[in-house]
Amino acid sequence: MKSSRWLAIWVVMLLLAPAAVAQESGSLSDRIPSVSRKLHVKDGRMELTLFPLTSISLNDAFYQKLGGGLGIGYHLNEFFSLQVAATYSLNLENSNASAYTISPEQSSVIPYAGKRTLLVNADLDWAPVYGKVSLASEWIMHFDTYLCAGFAAIGGEQVKGSNFAFGMDVGLGFRLFFSRSIALKCELKDVIVFTDKVSFGEITRSDVQNQLLFNLGLSFMFLEGSRED
Repeated sequence: MKSSRWLAIWVVMLLLAPAAVAQESGSLSDRIPSVSRKLHVKDGRMELTLFPLTSISLNDAFYQKLGGGLGIGYHLNEFFSLQVAATYSLNLENSNASAYTISPEQSSVIPYAGKRTLLVNADLDWAPVYGKVSLASEWIMHFDTYLCAGFAAIGGEQVKGSNFAFGMDVGLGFRLFFSRSIALKCELKDVIVFTDKVSFGEITRSDVQNQLLFNLGLSFMFLEGSRED
């Protein structure tokens, strides 16, 4: 009788042991993040970005643009943020622009939306990746990558006056963190302009154009936000 009782106890213990181990394993995975000791926690913080003439056009056949400006954003949590940026660009004319430009008295203009001067973006950013890389076992680099999409407003200048257009933008970004409050920010954006007018002599038609931009900025984080447990 006693042996049967002990056998039943051992059977119950063997059945409950895997469940206890699984429960303990699940609680550990919930408590230990995939990347521990983050240098930078973004949740609830403001981000101010400076672009000192480091917003550069990559695919413009007529003008090389060098833009400077400011960006400001709020991080809703570790993954999503709202960002607004405004840049004003200098337009450096190249040989293609000289070949197509005709005197202001004539009706032909460069087959382009004009010299873009002002660009304003309002984006939603999604940062699914945060990581750190060790270089030479001495310097640990913290970084994140993000996707962005939103709306754009473009102010420009043609031979016979100024214009204004709306569009959208999509892009890919990267932050390299130097400290909890300072980061290097790189972006590659495609600005899609819908309401441009392109003129050839007396013919003017609507056009959709893509302006590819590279942005390099220095970001400063404000507000305390959340801290990692």
